[in-house]
Amino acid sequence: MGSKTHIVAHYGVHSGKLVTDSGAAVALGHESGNFAPYELLLGGLSYCLFRTFEDIAQKMQLTYEGVDMHVDGEKREDKIATLEFCKVSLRAKGVVEQEKFKKAFDIATRYCSVYNTISKVATMSWEVQFV
Repeated sequence: MGSKTHIVAHYGVHSGKLVTDSGAAVALGHESGNFAPYELLLGGLSYCLFRTFEDIAQKMQLTYEGVDMHVDGEKREDKIATLEFCKVSLRAKGVVEQEKFKKAFDIATRYCSVYNTISKVATMSWEVQFV
């Protein structure tokens, strides 16, 4: 059996709060400063993909100073508006071995569970820019 995840969401009239078992909390809603559903989804993708990449980069002994990850999603214009496209754009800083870095990120896209889950409904793409 795989690992389990649990959250509790508390809702008022137009907003809510998501709380994890560890006590971390995120404000939900469409008001400024709150997260909307697809922002949470894309944020989850970003972190899962980065953590997967980080593990692979460590095994490949890659060095880098940091990564800025931009994730863009576009919904279908259907009654049920699932994602149609999702693009991950990385800006990587302080990378010496650029091709090795790209290979590690490509491997990460194949092993990241959230990336693979979203790929069941959306066309996924990614790019890396070195700064």
